[in-house]
Amino acid sequence: MFPIEHEIYRFRLEALEETRLPPFKGSALRGAFGHALKRVVCALRNQECPTCLVRESCTYQRVFETRVDPAAGPKTGVDVAPHPYVLVPPIEERTQYAAGEPVECTLLLMGPALGVLPYLVYAFQELGRRGITVERKPLGLRQVEGFGPSGWEVVYDEGAGVLRTPRVVAPPPVPAPLDGRGVVELLTPLRVKERGRFVNELDLRSLLLALWRRSEILARYYGGASPAADEGPAALFALAEAARVVKSETTWKEWTRYSNRQGTKMQLGGVVGRLVLEGDLEPLAPWLAWGERFHVGKATSFGLGKIRVLTSTGEQG
Repeated sequence: MFPIEHEIYRFRLEALEETRLPPFKGSALRGAFGHALKRVVCALRNQECPTCLVRESCTYQRVFETRVDPAAGPKTGVDVAPHPYVLVPPIEERTQYAAGEPVECTLLLMGPALGVLPYLVYAFQELGRRGITVERKPLGLRQVEGFGPSGWEVVYDEGAGVLRTPRVVAPPPVPAPLDGRGVVELLTPLRVKERGRFVNELDLRSLLLALWRRSEILARYYGGASPAADEGPAALFALAEAARVVKSETTWKEWTRYSNRQGTKMQLGGVVGRLVLEGDLEPLAPWLAWGERFHVGKATSFGLGKIRVLTSTGEQG
């Protein structure tokens, strides 16, 4: 697979008092993180971002409102790049957290979001002080770990109060050994659009098309050209000619979030469940491993489109 330099950090928060969180926490965490980051890095607090004189060097602008030259970008006329991060919330629907219980999330960074970890740690400290929901129940940032070649390593600990390293570069994804059979679990709603409509019955072709679209746009903006960019999704479909879905256990799951920017509720449902695959899966393994790491489909910055690939023995690759 084509390389995209990226960093992955795990933020270990702790509820300081009894806290209620939504079943899917991605939107709440992403919103609170964005507000916190803007508060801690904004140099001209009364200035709107589009007209701010320092926006080109602003960490918030680089991470949350990534702009490109519409005349020189990968797609003509487009001045907004895909989000250079994926925030993965806790994959659990529980809503009640007692004081002392952990609330963990991971943050994958790429492109202009690389090398800004000190600002992000400060933002998560601020996020914790102000809370995630309207109840404003505080959380403490206890530890931050970075995922590197040797696995997870502590880069920040509340007790020491020191950021030990400014960044940890993540190794490439390792494909699962799919020996004739594998399972793709859709852990968070996967939003795939074809011919103007969202797919509610996912098959292998739709999954691969969403995977190709995601890889192609990230490669163009943040990692150079995808090896299948010129050939289109047909190159990926060809790799799957000897693969098939033998069992589909998927369903459409609706999810409602409130958009502060638009001042309204939004429906962001998607497909969840699992697909059991059989056949010659080895050519697909690197692509599926890439999808595990970078997510698939739309609204990935909230943590949607998270997949997990299991081997024929039921183990994760």
